[in-house]
Amino acid sequence: MINEFISDFVLFINVGKTMNTHQIIQTTEMILQYFPHLNLADLKVFFDKMKMGRYGKNYDRVDGQYLLECLEEYNQDRMNEVEKTKIEEHKEVVKNQPIGSGYHPSVIEAMKNAIGGKKFTYESAIQPRTQTEAELFYKRCIKQFDNLYRKYGKQVSVIRVLEFGSKIYTLDTFIERKINNIINSKY
Repeated sequence: MINEFISDFVLFINVGKTMNTHQIIQTTEMILQYFPHLNLADLKVFFDKMKMGRYGKNYDRVDGQYLLECLEEYNQDRMNEVEKTKIEEHKEVVKNQPIGSGYHPSVIEAMKNAIGGKKFTYESAIQPRTQTEAELFYKRCIKQFDNLYRKYGKQVSVIRVLEFGSKIYTLDTFIERKINNIINSKY
C-alpha cells in the first residue's frame, strides 16, 4: 500500500527526476523501519499534504531522502498535535474533577474529621483578625502624628518630625510621649 502511495505521489507532481521501482521499494522499507508507529491513515494524510505542498516545494526532484525528511516533519507535527490534545483533555479533567478526588479514601476521611465535617471555602478561611488594644493605640498615634505633621511638620533629611517651640518629635518619640502620658495619668 505504501508503494502505491509513493507511486501515486510521484505521478501526481510530474517532475523531471522521478523515482524508479527500486527506489520506491527501498523508501517503503525505510518508512516501515523508521516510522513503524504510523498507520495507513497517517500515511494517506501525509501524502495528501505532500500533494498540497504542505512540506515545501519539489524543485524538479523526488527521491527517498526528500520523502523521509518530509515524513519526519509530518511525524513531529503529528506528535505535537497529540500532545496538545492530551494537555487540553487533562485540563478538562482537572477542571471537572473535585479537589481531593485523587486522594486515597482514608486520607479524605481523615481530612473530613480534621475539619469536623464543615464545608470549607476559601472565603470562610479568611476572617478579619480582631486587633489588639496595643495595635489600635499605635494606629491612632500614627494618624494623630500624620494630622499634626500636616500642620506643624518639618522634613529633616529623610525623617518626618514635629516641631513645637524648641522640642522636636519623631514618630518614635511622639509615641513614647503618648505612652508616658497614659502611664502618668493612671498613677
